[in-house]
Amino acid sequence: MRTLTLCCAVAASTGCPTNDTGSSSDACDELPAGEVDFAADESVHQELLEWWYWTGHLQDDQGRWYGFEQTFFVFQMGFYDATMAHVAVTDIDAGTFSYDYTHIEELPDPEMSGIDLVAGTSTAQGLDGHDRLAGATDRYAIDLELEASKAPVLHHGDGFHEYEVGGYTWYYTRPRMDVTGTITVDGEPRAVSGQGWMDHQWGNLLLIAETGWDWFAVQLDDGREIMIFLVRDEDEVPGGSITGPDCVTEELGEDEIEVTAQGTWTSPISGCSYPMGWDVRVRDMHFTVTPVMEDQELYHERETYWEGASIVDGDVSGRAYVELAGYCASADTD
Repeated sequence: MRTLTLCCAVAASTGCPTNDTGSSSDACDELPAGEVDFAADESVHQELLEWWYWTGHLQDDQGRWYGFEQTFFVFQMGFYDATMAHVAVTDIDAGTFSYDYTHIEELPDPEMSGIDLVAGTSTAQGLDGHDRLAGATDRYAIDLELEASKAPVLHHGDGFHEYEVGGYTWYYTRPRMDVTGTITVDGEPRAVSGQGWMDHQWGNLLLIAETGWDWFAVQLDDGREIMIFLVRDEDEVPGGSITGPDCVTEELGEDEIEVTAQGTWTSPISGCSYPMGWDVRVRDMHFTVTPVMEDQELYHERETYWEGASIVDGDVSGRAYVELAGYCASADTD
């Protein structure tokens, strides 16, 4: 496996590039206008499918690096009402990946204010860009506080989109969140800090979920963030957005994005094959996105997908999380 160097969240002590997103821009202090009402839409909706995603890159005081993911899915289909939580930790220095699935046939309180999600030992609370996460796998536990350092981003222009394959979505991101807290490794708590990313999406997402996608959440060391989505249907054009250090977001068109997989990896557990490592062009930038390890697959009989911590290098540098969904339909069961 190729050795990768991560730049630290606390740049002053390491000489790494900074993650300085400070700006006097009004865009950093104002909520974007569109189809998302942030006073009400952080909480659960009466839609078929909804998810809240947190991912990020953390470092402890010994210089060890970790990727983390915590996700909640809410299904409201009448015949199937449930909450599902996923927790995953990529221990980069140890070269291990650990995850856990929790599934309960219960729904969140529809009257809740903000985020208040519980599934087993996994919990998430939050409002106005101040979030708290807790969850555990067999060897790792996370207890993290996240503070948004930039304004949220509305995707698809105004935060709402109708898919060509059918269905619709509301979708926003908090693309840069300061993270502090602890990761417990085999019973040993370790203080960590770093940068996180939060996605919230809801609507009639069943057909697009069946179609599958490649999704990139890129945080550059120069203070920019890039989101790219590639839906594997010829009627759905690729897209995304780029957000500057001044919190101004621009939509990316189909002709401004080019993503080419460098290779593939086949899971020894599921037997599913995923693209692995990418050459990416966004406007005039060319960079590579390289997973810190290949085996970051979350396997489960209900849903199997790949979601992994990655490194960005080339014309720009930084960190990323990549999600590969729909490559393992044969492993999924009702």
